[in-house]
Formats: sequence, C-alpha cells, structure tokens
Amino acid sequence: MLPLKKAYGEVPEGFSRVGPLTNIAQAIERFDVDAQALFASVGVSGELFTDPDNLISPQTCGELLERCAALTGCPHFALLLAQNQSASSLGMVGELLPHCADVGTALAHLQNYLHLHDRAGMATRTIEDHTATLGYTLFAGPLAGVDQIYDGTLVIAQNIMRRLCGPNWKARALLLSRRRPENVRPYRQFFQCPVEFDAASSLLVFPASDLSLPIAGADAGRCKLLQEELESIRGRHDLDPLAQTRRVLQALVVLQRCSLASVAAELSMNPRRLNRLLERQGSSYRQLLDETRCGLALRLIGNTDLSLGQIAVVLDYSSASAFTHAFKPWQEVSPLQWRQTHRRAAASAARRLDSR
Repeated sequence: MLPLKKAYGEVPEGFSRVGPLTNIAQAIERFDVDAQALFASVGVSGELFTDPDNLISPQTCGELLERCAALTGCPHFALLLAQNQSASSLGMVGELLPHCADVGTALAHLQNYLHLHDRAGMATRTIEDHTATLGYTLFAGPLAGVDQIYDGTLVIAQNIMRRLCGPNWKARALLLSRRRPENVRPYRQFFQCPVEFDAASSLLVFPASDLSLPIAGADAGRCKLLQEELESIRGRHDLDPLAQTRRVLQALVVLQRCSLASVAAELSMNPRRLNRLLERQGSSYRQLLDETRCGLALRLIGNTDLSLGQIAVVLDYSSASAFTHAFKPWQEVSPLQWRQTHRRAAASAARRLDSR
C-alpha cells in the first residue's frame, strides 16, 4: 500500500521521505532488470518513488535495496544509486545548506532539521581536537539491507560535503558500521580515501578546519528565508522530549559520554526537569539508556563482525562478561546465541528473497 503523502516536515516516527530514492527505477533498468517487477517482488508500487514527499520505512527501504543488489548482480548497488543524489534530495533542509555562511553552520543545520525529512535515523557530527566527522545512524535494530542504506547515505553525505567545500573535497577516512564486502574496490573508487569496515558508526572523517570554510555562492537572504520557513515547520512538527532524548542518547552512547547530566545539558535543561518530562511520557532516563544500548548492541552484533569484547568497549561496559550480563535481560539469550540465531534467520530470509 502506498503511504500517504505528507506535507514537508510531517513525517511519522520510523519513516522518511523517499527523496533520495526517486531515481531508483532508472538505476535498476540500467542493468536490464524490470523495475516494476522488482518493486512488486517486495510489495511496493513504482508510484511510491514518483513524489519525493512520499514516505518509506527503513525496513521496506532495506529490503528493496537488498533485492536490487541481488537481482542486478551489483553488491554495491546503493553506491551507484546515490552517486547523483545531493542535498536537494533532502527537500527544504537540503536547499538551506548551500546558502549558509560556512560549512560548520550548514552541518549544524543539517543535524538540527533532518528530522523534518527523516525520522528513521539521524545525522551525527563531532569535533574532537583537529578532527571532525559527519555520519548517519538508524534507530531500528538489524534489518535487511541495512548495509545498502548506510552505503548510500554516506555517498550522499560525501556529495553534500563536495557541494559545500568544493568538488575536489575528500574525506580523510570512511567508517562503515557493516561487514567488509568481498569487493572493496568500488568503495575506494567512490570515496577515494581509506575505508574501514566493522566500525561502531558510519561516518566521514575530515579535518576540523574544513568547518570554517566559506560556502561559495551562498545567498544570505535565501538562507534567512529558508531558515525562517524551517523554524515555522519545526514549530508545527517538532520532536517531543522523548524523541529528543532518544536522539541525544544515540549520539552520546557511542561517544562514551552518556550521563543524565550530559544528556540534559545537550537539551539545555537541568536533569531534574528532564526526568519530570520523561516521567510524564511514561519513561525515564535509565529506561531510554537501556533501549539505546540494546538497539546499538543488536545492530553491531547483527551487522558487523566486531567481537563481543569490542562491542562491550563501544557500549562502555567494563568487559565482555559485563556486557553479556546486561544483554541477557534484553533478549533472554546471550549475545553469542543471538548473533548465531540472527545470522541463520538472515540467511534464510535472503534465500526466500532470491526465490521470488
């Protein structure tokens, strides 16, 4: 069933606009594959991709991209799909970025407004000494085609950086939170930098000095108008305190800087007020922290070959055994048992997909 088109910014939790996928039929047909038959094989209509404001879930997107990779015989299909997608595929948020005064301001706006385009994941950015990063993380646990989603999203992130910094811009490194593919050459060709797989996060690493670069051709008047419009849209469709807290936790857990005080500071409120707001919505900081750690643990166990000890370090546990002790109440099995079961289920799902 085709999701109802929504006004810009009116995106339900767990969905995103299909803007970055609007050229998918053309990309499929370059491989002499019937796009409409492929869409039907995963239960979607080609009409979904005719309007960038239509909505899609990461589960449907992942299954579709995985099917595309299988039927086209191109394991790096998402890299090809995203190569011509830029900030404009993000709608009004993307329109704003090239008109900001400098790169750092543009990336701050990208992170602050991306939920008006995408509520299935979030943009991440960090600055540490002389190094900065720009990345993306999904909120959902392991799902089919997540490797393709991260591949395509990081290509779009690179295209955005090249629009802001100049066409010859290159990252210092690319990190992908996915298993190493058999053929890494396409990744090196697309990104022209060292590529690391089995990473805790999916992101581009670059000099922090790039953030101060002025953006060529920026129109201050256009920037002001777009930002005013986005603020108006955000006022009507902003995140509630629960969703805001989940996003801050998602960012801080990987940085190992997560505490009630640090989360409250990111939200510009004191810890007591944050606790009260969460209690009114039937939650708590501790509950959300456990949910965030569990979700990240499942993604890393399911999508990477990181050892349990390495995952324990990412999640800020003292040891693999401490991580295992925390994990069992979440899933009622050990992390190792969960990984084995997940891999069998994923292999079975792939066989079913191939047989359609």
